[in-house]
Amino acid sequence: MPCASNINSFVNGSVTYNGTRYDLLALAKWVSYQSWRKSGGLNGLPVSLIIAQWGFEHSWNAGSVQTSYNFAYQDGTCGFSSGVYDPNNSTPGKRLRFTNMLEGIRSYAKLIIEGYIHVRYAYSGNGGNSAGAAAAANALSVGYWTGYTGPATSYCSSTSYAVNSASTRRLWATAGYNGMDSTITSSNNTCLNTLHYIQKTDPNVYGLTNLY
Repeated sequence: MPCASNINSFVNGSVTYNGTRYDLLALAKWVSYQSWRKSGGLNGLPVSLIIAQWGFEHSWNAGSVQTSYNFAYQDGTCGFSSGVYDPNNSTPGKRLRFTNMLEGIRSYAKLIIEGYIHVRYAYSGNGGNSAGAAAAANALSVGYWTGYTGPATSYCSSTSYAVNSASTRRLWATAGYNGMDSTITSSNNTCLNTLHYIQKTDPNVYGLTNLY
């Protein structure tokens, strides 16, 4: 697929857990499917955004995901017991690893779906496809979407975020995701821009059952 080699390698990359290979793309589709189920079929997260966030966080290196099973360097375990903090690392996100990959992906899914609820609304609210993916990437980067009219979220946090304005935003990464919107919509990156869709059928990933 016409795509930068590192991006293409990541999209087609995999991690191994308990002797089983898990393709990153299949895992991203599972998260997208869970987001669609949570929304009751109204909206969801595009596959392209999910795998792009992982790529940005791990510098498009699948081997980096393997070392921590922390797919987007989230900094809270969100109640999942296999999350372990490295006492020798003080870097938010990078100090947390999951010893159980299945818990790592479940924890990520719950956090992105319920804690950053405005992102999936931004995708559907902008018509999906390329325009929706760009809007969703921007909403994730800045921590809010002005068109969001849903409930506030406090998932995995002691703070409630309305996520509809700069003053009520919830940031995943302090520096944001500058350039993610153009990266996933670029006509050169067909390994990403062909993934602008919500997964609406179960990708049947071994060991993963529905969250909702």
